[in-house]
Amino acid sequence: MTTNQQSTLIDQIIDEFNFERVLIAMTALDWHWQTTEGNGMAIPNIAKLKATARYLLTNAIKSDCTGTGGFEARYFKAEGNSPEYFILKFVVSEACTWDD
Repeated sequence: MTTNQQSTLIDQIIDEFNFERVLIAMTALDWHWQTTEGNGMAIPNIAKLKATARYLLTNAIKSDCTGTGGFEARYFKAEGNSPEYFILKFVVSEACTWDD
């Protein structure tokens, strides 16, 4: 897929993702990020959430999976009949365990 097609997929995720819900959760949990100016901590606004998500989705193309501040971005290359696609999550809590 071309860079323009990947950008279109990323734009679709940014348009469809519920950033307002993320902001509500972050506010309820008093979840702060380092400010852009580096002078303290604050709950990010919608524009900052979107910019961070876009950055992570773009970087996921190189590393398959990346994340920060609760966001997790994944990229899946086209394989066989499966199309290329991205996934964006905001994770509040997660656990994993297994037994060999």
